[in-house]
Amino acid sequence: MKKIFAVLAILLALPFSAISQSKFAVNPERYNFTGVFMADSPFRLGILGREYKRLQVYYESVTRQSSDTYRVKGYSNAAGNVCPFEGTIKIVSITTQNPEDFEADHSVYYLEATYSFKETGGVGTGTFSGTAGFDFWIHNKTPLIEDGMYGADGYCNSQYKGVWTSDKTKTKKIANWGSCRIPDCGDLDQGVGEFIPAEKYHAKGWADYFNSIYGKTDETRANAFFSDNSRWWVKTDPILVFKQTPKPVINVYKKNGSKQGALIQTLSLKSDVMPEYRDINEDGCLEVFQACDDGLMFVWSPKDGKFYNVPSYNFVKYRGYLCYYNEIKKFVTTHYDNDTQAHYFYMYYYSRGNDPSQDAILYEGSVTEKDGIWTEFNQYGQILHNKVNTPEKLSKVWNDYIRLSMAL
Repeated sequence: MKKIFAVLAILLALPFSAISQSKFAVNPERYNFTGVFMADSPFRLGILGREYKRLQVYYESVTRQSSDTYRVKGYSNAAGNVCPFEGTIKIVSITTQNPEDFEADHSVYYLEATYSFKETGGVGTGTFSGTAGFDFWIHNKTPLIEDGMYGADGYCNSQYKGVWTSDKTKTKKIANWGSCRIPDCGDLDQGVGEFIPAEKYHAKGWADYFNSIYGKTDETRANAFFSDNSRWWVKTDPILVFKQTPKPVINVYKKNGSKQGALIQTLSLKSDVMPEYRDINEDGCLEVFQACDDGLMFVWSPKDGKFYNVPSYNFVKYRGYLCYYNEIKKFVTTHYDNDTQAHYFYMYYYSRGNDPSQDAILYEGSVTEKDGIWTEFNQYGQILHNKVNTPEKLSKVWNDYIRLSMAL
């Protein structure tokens, strides 16, 4: 008996990490997982109920409360019914994954958690609860979602599986969501390599998602994309309608609830290429842009209630390959030249002016790579690192970009 009490005394004296070592391949006390939980938040796919009604879940903020508990505030949208919610995500375990399964050259981990989100306003409120799983890796002491296989057949991450319980009736409905695929969604998902909602469920909120990808014309796809990717939780955002003929324009309308209100302005475009519409640099303001050589970019001003042109976008090289990397707060475009057989990378940053009319995308520098040899240039074309044999010898921002993008 004395031995049992002695063992218990030792266990009680041990820190959380020592007791839970078998459950945690990575000590949650040492890392902040906010970025893992926030990743892809606006774009996750979800269902509510066995009729597979479209469910969208957006996280406005995730804050760390303790080593294993995170506070979440956000909004749910069940086929147009928007409700704010608050709750927590609690880490249960972290285990090691096989990097080969992810074609990764770094360690990969799986985080399991429980969650409970209570809707605090709106119509027909309830509580979401269940378990969630996340594949992640650690870069520069920061946990990041593992998305090296993003775009590959069957890729999924951030998988939430649980129920929604009505406050009023206590009725429970299945409520699952995730990045790229939805767990346990029956015959809704007809895709093999990617998620494709079955036609019989389009009326349950899936029509715009389907048409944004598989619409028969650029105009159909663009307008479905505008609708499906709108920030439905932001009341001051406009509603956009793309017209491809006789001249390509975007009509900007005031949002009246979730419906189209009065016409605010018309944006004239040089190209009829399908425009994109999102907060491309994740700074809270929306941009409309065309990823093509003669495309334009416009930024939305909530204060003025209209879009402004961003003229410096015209000077971005290879705009068709423009990507934004939130981890380093930079834009990068890429190009492979068949004549020189070299890769070219161009980096830009978004400069926010005193008002949106002064916003600009500014050139920061470039890198070339050929046969494993790297050269880095600054914004003036001066060589910073000449013919180095590893990207780790480039400046930190380029090293981070190459690691994050796995560009080669």
